[in-house]
Amino acid sequence: MHSTKVRRDKLSISGLSRPQPSYQDSHDLVLDTKALFKGQRELKIQHNSEVYRLSITKLGKLILTK
Repeated sequence: MHSTKVRRDKLSISGLSRPQPSYQDSHDLVLDTKALFKGQRELKIQHNSEVYRLSITKLGKLILTK
């Protein structure tokens, strides 16, 4: 299984209060989409001074666009 590392120091979500993270082990940060989206279908993520959109589709899938 392929593991993806997230650099937490470079990830920021503008305009949202911090959701409560949970940890499956000492290296895996898990954020629940219900806490992130707070009933919305889209949120914006700033990464390396660029803004991305994370959207939930009608089928419940996630799409990240620049």
